[in-house]
Amino acid sequence: MIRYPRVLTVLAVACIGLTACDGDPQHDVAYYKANKAERDKKIAQCDNDPGKLGASPNCTNAKVALGDAMLDPSNKKMGSIE
Repeated sequence: MIRYPRVLTVLAVACIGLTACDGDPQHDVAYYKANKAERDKKIAQCDNDPGKLGASPNCTNAKVALGDAMLDPSNKKMGSIE
């Protein structure tokens, strides 16, 4: 006998996992802090398709890295946010 609740749970988890993936290898915040060009490229992709990519790990990590860079007082290239 097939247990439908178990099958549905497995399918739901698989669908959620696939929707959170943007097709790129996952990078952490430190990677995006160190690679400004990649960070800017990823944020542009995320902003262009927020419905699909907005909640992906790479979009989140790139945006956190940008926020950290903006708040870092040693980062003279960002300029003042006043």
